[in-house]
Amino acid sequence: MRVGRSALPLPRYTRRKRLQKGSFAYFFDVPTWARKKGCPIKNEPLGADYELAVQRAEKILLPAFDSWLTGGDDANPVGIGVVIGTLDWMFHEYRRTWKQKTAKRLQPLSPGQCRVHETGIKMICEYLLKDGRRLGTLRVSSIDTAFADDLFEKLLYKDVDGEKVERRTTVNHAMKTARGAWNTISRAHPHLFPPKNPFEKMGLQSTSRETPHANFDELAAFRAKAIELGYPSLATGVLIGWEWLQRKAHIFIRLWRSTTGRESRPNHVYVINYKTSTGSWEPLFDRRVSRSIPC
Repeated sequence: MRVGRSALPLPRYTRRKRLQKGSFAYFFDVPTWARKKGCPIKNEPLGADYELAVQRAEKILLPAFDSWLTGGDDANPVGIGVVIGTLDWMFHEYRRTWKQKTAKRLQPLSPGQCRVHETGIKMICEYLLKDGRRLGTLRVSSIDTAFADDLFEKLLYKDVDGEKVERRTTVNHAMKTARGAWNTISRAHPHLFPPKNPFEKMGLQSTSRETPHANFDELAAFRAKAIELGYPSLATGVLIGWEWLQRKAHIFIRLWRSTTGRESRPNHVYVINYKTSTGSWEPLFDRRVSRSIPC
């Protein structure tokens, strides 16, 4: 009887190895003949996650290897993948840090923060140059302050039905994303980056438009309508956000219930600020206005 495959397919030069504890890990091995010819791509452990290992091999390592193999002529065509040293590569590496806790960032980025970054990355990398290339294919070594300022001016206005509409807030966020990605990734790869971050000190100006804020009566009307339409969880969620200053992701993804410590504080709940990893006990009942928080 023929036995089927026991492992998922792997990219070229990628192998799976059983570790001492019985689990598996993945490794990218440059062929011997390429190392003898001076290939700069190094052997690299890819970790135990299959999806991440395949993505790293196919998006980063193999395109870089193929670029070296052909003398660099195919480093930048659209679709070949992420090439080391390009803006595409910088942002790809930056994405890998979003789910990590660091000394500077106590919690992983929320889904909302990731979406803001992705919008800025797409805006920058998908911008088409005069020769038809995507901006993401340019090497970071070719970007300077003049280029960054010119890019800001070109992205600032969007053509909508023949009319130019300013999108300053969105473009400001895109430049801040690029600045953060440059600072983060250049620390690990200083030999690939110029010494000065071109997205620093751009003098970004915020729009003068004020963000409208709801009042409690509007909140109450919204909750009543949500309950009427059959969305009681949404009604509870907006009240939690109002009373406990929690973000959407913290309410609908990270919110959890525990009875620890409630014995001495039966009418309180411990609310955590995920940005600072600090918390405090908050009352469930407000005697001044006689309203309560659903728990």
